[in-house]
Order: sequence, then structure tokens, then C-alpha cells
Amino acid sequence: MAQTFALKNLLDIAASEADSAAARLGELNRQVQLQEQKLKLLLQYRTDYQERLRRAIANGLDSAGLQNFNDFMNRLEQALLQQQAALNEARGRAERGLQHWQTMARRSKAFDTLSQRAAATLMRNENTREQKAQDVGIAISALGSAAIKKDRQSTRL
Repeated sequence: MAQTFALKNLLDIAASEADSAAARLGELNRQVQLQEQKLKLLLQYRTDYQERLRRAIANGLDSAGLQNFNDFMNRLEQALLQQQAALNEARGRAERGLQHWQTMARRSKAFDTLSQRAAATLMRNENTREQKAQDVGIAISALGSAAIKKDRQSTRL
């Protein structure tokens, strides 16, 4: 009984840890999606500005305007590199979170399996005790019936 209680506590803790790891993994995946959206936005922004540059050049952009566009595009490229790094970091955290969740889920499943085995063993032991008690009861009843029968026979004689 104490072993079953201890396993129940361990199972509850492991299940709670697995649930927490799953929630954390969900948050990490949301962070990856957010970083992907930011990168996509920056890429779209760059495409838009490249198109603006083409139109401005076609309309006769002066050298100062061209320099401003180039400076801006260089800053935008730096922002893209930083955002790609942030996305890679978020993906790494999500991958580690996935591995942690998988570990916690396996641990919870292992404790669940142990708990089920312990409960099955406890049930078998209980069934064996009940069967023995019934067998003893039947034997006592049979002995009692035999003794009563013998007494009746001896009183008749």
C-alpha cells in the first residue's frame, strides 16, 4: 500500500512536470511563429523598398537619394540578419523544449506503467488472499459438516 501511494505521488509529480513542459513548449512554438512573422515582414519591407528604388532610379534619382536608399537598405539587411539570428535562437529553444517535453512525457509514462503494475500486483495478491480465505472457509465448513455427521452417527448407535 505504501509503495502504491509513493508511486501515485511520483506519477502525479511526473504528470505535472510533463504538463508544464507541454505548456512551455507551446509558448516556445508561439515565439518561433512570432519571430518568423517578424522576419517575413522585414523581407516584405525589403522587397517593397527595392521596388521603390527601381522606380526612383527610373524617375531619375539623384546621387544623394541613391546614397540614402543604400544606407537604409544596409540597415535593413542588418535588421534581417539580426532577425534571422533571433529566429534561429527561438527555433533552438523550441527544439530543446521539445526534447524536454519528450523526456518528461516518457518519465510520466514510465511511472504510470509502474503504478499500473503495482495496482495489478496488489489486485492479484488481494484475490489470492480472498481465494485462500474462501478455501479455508469451505474446509472448515466441510470439517464441521463431517464432525456433525459423525456426532449424529455416534448418537444413533
